[in-house]
Amino acid sequence: MEFKEYITFFKKQIRWFWMTIFLFVLIAGVWQKDQPENFQATLLLNIGRTGVQNTPDYTFDGFYRLQADERFSDTVVRWLSSPRVVEDIYTAVGIDSKALSTRTLSSTFGAKRLSSQMIEVTYSNADEKVLQKISEATIITLNRYTDSLNKESKESNWFVVIGSDPVIRDVRVTFPFALTIGLLLGVFIGFWVALVKHYFTDNKQQNR
Repeated sequence: MEFKEYITFFKKQIRWFWMTIFLFVLIAGVWQKDQPENFQATLLLNIGRTGVQNTPDYTFDGFYRLQADERFSDTVVRWLSSPRVVEDIYTAVGIDSKALSTRTLSSTFGAKRLSSQMIEVTYSNADEKVLQKISEATIITLNRYTDSLNKESKESNWFVVIGSDPVIRDVRVTFPFALTIGLLLGVFIGFWVALVKHYFTDNKQQNR
């Protein structure tokens, strides 16, 4: 089939093409409006110390301290993937986590170490205020676990988890993006709808 023939049959079925585009754009718009609220928070944690260690030994410009901070940061990251720790945080906030599976609890927080002393934590919820409460409860709970490791040794220069205010953003699909995807899908599907419609119309005319 030549290109001119494609244009000819496409003009004949142009109504189906535009109807398909309109349908997909309409569905995309309705879906975007009906999205449930969903916010994501990004919390930055820093690993500090409760005091300064006075030692006559050469410390290699704080190398061993940074190495210890790095190891403890890894421990904090592991804590945030533990169902026990996550459940403690939820309990402090007042969220009932009994119906949640251990797999769901372990994937609640996305934590990664950015440097020896910095950890980025991401989590989501439908309520913006709850995200703020989770941030506060996370810092308190992590420091409680941190202190529990120092009960026996009673180190004066022990670790402390310092948190900042979380950055909270609405992560729902935006209206322009949803319409763009609907338009692109509508153009693609509309072309094939027009082609199939032409095929069956052409077969009927040949069978007469």
